Amino acid sequence: MNIGDNSWVGGKVSKRFFISHASPEKHVALELKAKLDGDAWVDLHEIDLGDLLLEEISSGSEEATDFVLLWSATSAASRWVSFELHMAFIRWLEDNAVAIRIICLDDTKVPLYLRPFLQARGKRSAEEIAAVLMGTVPPKTARRVFFNRNTEIGRIEEALYSPDRAAAFICGMPGSGKRSLAREALSRLTVGSGTIRRVSVTAGTAEPELNLLVTSALGLPPAAENTSPEDVMKATDDLMGSFMDEGGIWVFEDVEHWLEEDGVPGRILANLLATITRASDWVSRLVIFTTRRRPTLHDLEDSVDAFFLTGLAKQHAIPLLRAQGAVGEESELGVVAEELDGHPLALEVVAPRLPLPAAALREQRHTIATDLVDPNAVSATAWRLLEALALVDGPVPAEDLASFLRLSADDMQDAIAQAVQYSLVANSDEGTLALHPLLRDYFLRSFRKQENHVGLTSELADLMKRRLDRVAPGEAGYVPTLLATVKLLGLAGRFDEARSLRTGLIGTLYQTAVELYQEKRYEEALLYIDEAITGAEESDLALRQLQMKTLAYLGNLKDARSIGDDLVRMYPQNAAVLRDRGRVEFIARNWGAAISYFQRAIPFRHNPAQLWSDIAQARMRMSDWNGAAVAAQASIAKGGDTPWTLALYSEALEHLQQLSEAEEVMTRAVTREPNNPAYRHRLGRIALQTGHRQSAIEQFKRSVELDSSFVQSWLSLASALADDGDLEGAQRALAVGRDQPGSPAAVAQNVQAKIHLVMGDLEAAQQSIDSALEGRRDGQNLALAVRICIARAESGLISTGQARARIRALALELDALKQLRFVLDYSREFPKYFD
Repeated sequence: MNIGDNSWVGGKVSKRFFISHASPEKHVALELKAKLDGDAWVDLHEIDLGDLLLEEISSGSEEATDFVLLWSATSAASRWVSFELHMAFIRWLEDNAVAIRIICLDDTKVPLYLRPFLQARGKRSAEEIAAVLMGTVPPKTARRVFFNRNTEIGRIEEALYSPDRAAAFICGMPGSGKRSLAREALSRLTVGSGTIRRVSVTAGTAEPELNLLVTSALGLPPAAENTSPEDVMKATDDLMGSFMDEGGIWVFEDVEHWLEEDGVPGRILANLLATITRASDWVSRLVIFTTRRRPTLHDLEDSVDAFFLTGLAKQHAIPLLRAQGAVGEESELGVVAEELDGHPLALEVVAPRLPLPAAALREQRHTIATDLVDPNAVSATAWRLLEALALVDGPVPAEDLASFLRLSADDMQDAIAQAVQYSLVANSDEGTLALHPLLRDYFLRSFRKQENHVGLTSELADLMKRRLDRVAPGEAGYVPTLLATVKLLGLAGRFDEARSLRTGLIGTLYQTAVELYQEKRYEEALLYIDEAITGAEESDLALRQLQMKTLAYLGNLKDARSIGDDLVRMYPQNAAVLRDRGRVEFIARNWGAAISYFQRAIPFRHNPAQLWSDIAQARMRMSDWNGAAVAAQASIAKGGDTPWTLALYSEALEHLQQLSEAEEVMTRAVTREPNNPAYRHRLGRIALQTGHRQSAIEQFKRSVELDSSFVQSWLSLASALADDGDLEGAQRALAVGRDQPGSPAAVAQNVQAKIHLVMGDLEAAQQSIDSALEGRRDGQNLALAVRICIARAESGLISTGQARARIRALALELDALKQLRFVLDYSREFPKYFD
């Protein structure tokens, strides 16, 4: 955008200046606009109504924009001036893409962080202010720093001008820079703001949603509600083709949602690829897809390119760290780059935390690989903001979020600044805050842990409904707002309201059903499944699979099996169908039948690692520990070494008394997922059996640090501390464990018995273990009862004969449980009490 050029961009006039002001200074702002030859945005409504135009500017142009703040006592106190300022400040923090200019109208103190942007003091007339603003040339357009991807950009350029290439897939792990690469490449290779149209794909993007997104991008009306999926897709294909015929380029982001389990294109992506590759002339025509998973293209490899993004080389990773504020010597930052394999997002996240010692860096690497955020580094306010963004998953103005979170303008600004500092949020194409897609599931899970999360979801749904009422169909932001509102209403349990907004959104209905299913709200999920089913076999397949599992959890095994059997007959070689049919039997606790279906699916899965993990889980439920170990090992050997599968394998090895191997495997699981309290707990339990008590104590402590309500770790910690002689610490841990909801009384009594035993109070120990045995006669309680019996006999409280009789009875129970190993050491140390 040239200075003074009021060009049209995206259907809106692009202007150089945005004048932020409080209501009493409106006359100055309007006079200033006139002095700037009209090249300025000035809010024509009262600012206190909260009508912000910065979003329009953000979405209207990616070129440099001057944000002019008329600073005064009244603007300093204005909530909405603060909102406009913090949005501009965030854009400046991200990439210097906006020039912030502060003009002081009076003597009101300027905050420290804004002083670098101070342009003039005591300028009260519009003429004086205009002279200051026009007398200095604004900064040149500054794109976000983009570090060397010249090879990949070259491949996109080659594909664009090749007569043999119709499409290109940019593949890479989350956060590797796929979308940034596509945008950067096309900004270098194309001219004109109307050349490129981007569509962000989600798990809820089916034919109707795609039509809404495509027509919105083109500024055209969508297909009528309840049009069949086939007709909707044909209409979308025609519109896309017309745009491409005029030289337009489509970019579809995050299309991993359109890939089947083995990477084969699903129905929507397959349809798009068929349409794209049918064209006779591909020169200067290209469709770009970004995806976390590499697609399996089979017969399309000659016409569709696909490449995988690796990490940045050290010489490019170090400048990225520097740009994100990293402190350290070149050699130190080089080590960081190597530890994180050049992963761009990971480098951005860790940069503000540098320098770090080597041990801390390794821990950060594991944290980044799993969560990409350190919970201790993010304030409670910023955390709540990120949870809300994850739930909405759509455009929502900052002032609306602040209202929902009950935050002041200053608190909201601080929360956003912190989230941007750690590369957790950015401005979306609509000019609103957006959470990085990689982080959505993480913060969504966190949000759902709140007891009142359904009520909060309903409150956010109301907020989005009000926003939807303010946006007319066809306006920028309408479609993503509509889709987000429909889903939020569904998650809030407001089915009829969701359906009333627009019918036929089968993808959004399916996505909502999936999330309700994950929350174990099965009856509500079923409503959305039934609403989304169209009667078309192909488009209904995923819905029917979800339907049979949902019915199984609701106890309707007859209908679940009937649906599953129908699907198996129609798709006898579909691994996903066979696996879900097995899942129905797993839910029914029919382990053998479940295993049979899992095994039938193996030949039809390119990589059956997950199926072997399913088999391992089913065999564990059958107490077939050897079979479970073999299946888990098979999964790991085929690349399925997920923390979950490693934990399964470790548990099977533990039951097979291969304790050293179990500990090693569980350590790998914890290393891969260090913030999982259950994994820490299991590693601690194994460490106790291998004689590594201090290591066990450390794991139990870390487990309760991660989840203070993890009752099993509190009780295990108390037991381990008692064995270690720390009776005071044991009592404290036991007290906390007993206070947790659902604390198992039998386990707590076991730990109390052990503490009494260590203290030498053998009568109290006997009473506690008797209470424990009343609740649960398992190996742990029976073994401790043997230990207490021996101690009482050794102290002369009972005779040797009586002790032998009691121990014999206890040993018989242990033998029936196949857990005599628990008292093996006692039999060697005190043979006179054992036969």
